Amino acid sequence: MNPAIPKANTGYVDFCTDSAKDLYWEVRQLNTATSQFEPVFSRLKPIEGGILRLAFAPGHHPLQVTFLNRFIAKPAEVEVEVQAGKITPVRVTLTEAGVTSVQTKETSRGGTVYGRPGRRTKFSSNEAAMYDISAVAAPPVAYEVKERMTYGP
Repeated sequence: MNPAIPKANTGYVDFCTDSAKDLYWEVRQLNTATSQFEPVFSRLKPIEGGILRLAFAPGHHPLQVTFLNRFIAKPAEVEVEVQAGKITPVRVTLTEAGVTSVQTKETSRGGTVYGRPGRRTKFSSNEAAMYDISAVAAPPVAYEVKERMTYGP
């Protein structure tokens, strides 16, 4: 989403990071009726240009940010104030917080040496980096297309 001019009664939130560019973003918004965070954006591939821009109605929006292709200790929560025709920048920081063990289980089916069908389960364990994530919202700024934003990649 990168319109040349902002839509009427719409504000935008730009999520950006100085971390790796191969991140799979997920942003959730608090549903006040259920007190649960619900997805507003989720994508299993990197975003183009390094800035994720989402449109919101003007007002106060509690959001949660995480990355689907990293082990995140806990999603970042950020309170965002959206104004019509403006952009609220949100800087997301990913910090390595240690290592975690990842357990995998693989089940295969096939014949056995006895000629009967069988099933085999293989367990393995690998180590992967774990990250802390934080998000900080800046005050709303005048609308510009993503390529002109100074906080870009």
